[in-house]
Amino acid sequence: MKPFSSTLTLAAVLIALAGCSSTSQPGRNTTLGEDNLNGSGFLSDVYPLMKEGKDGEALRLYRNPKYASTASFTRYKKVLLDPVKLYAGPKSKLHEAPQADSNAIAQGLYNQLHEQLGKDYQMVDTPGPDTLHIAVAIVDAEAADTSLKAASYIPIPLGVPGAKAAAMQAVSHTTGQPPFTGQVTVEGKMADSQTGEIIVAEIDRRTGSRRPIIGLFESSTYDSWSDVTAAEKYWAEKVRYRLCMRREATNCVAAVE
Repeated sequence: MKPFSSTLTLAAVLIALAGCSSTSQPGRNTTLGEDNLNGSGFLSDVYPLMKEGKDGEALRLYRNPKYASTASFTRYKKVLLDPVKLYAGPKSKLHEAPQADSNAIAQGLYNQLHEQLGKDYQMVDTPGPDTLHIAVAIVDAEAADTSLKAASYIPIPLGVPGAKAAAMQAVSHTTGQPPFTGQVTVEGKMADSQTGEIIVAEIDRRTGSRRPIIGLFESSTYDSWSDVTAAEKYWAEKVRYRLCMRREATNCVAAVE
């Protein structure tokens, strides 16, 4: 009976994880951790002010020192959220994506941000007092290769035991992106809606994460844009969490990767 019980336990775990997709930030010393992070043009003259973010922060970051105090955030009660733009540079893989898909992921990020921010702020359509203005652009995005992504979870060696895993790890360590996964890069800024003064600006990128064996049973493995939508969900939760922490609230919910 013990093997049967173990099988049931494994099956329950796989079913629970079936809809999950996870993402991660590429290492700062990898290709994706450095490439194209000088900006697409969306953030204009903010780029020279940006520095490398610390662990747990965006890859590139600017914080206005005038807004360092808690009081500078507690006064904001409303958020004006612009529609998410597609702002692809010359090297962006967005050029390869069908327009309908690009529009869908842009709308998806807007929806995620609106949902999360709406839990703490009044969402408005016009500038005004005590109102944050948030503008975000997707500047690069790449769908996962779903057929190869699924096949990559099958433990078949390339010729000698462990060769396949070693080869895939080497690619991941160099580029910052596991083979066959998707990736997305965003640029965003938060400003006072009346003065236009930039409070914070960020450039960040996330890629799909590999989940060997379990990945075969996840429905997200077979959705080419699931890595991108998972990253969007994470960013929306992270923005809400960051604002919550800046207000020094006691009910802040950390984003889950």
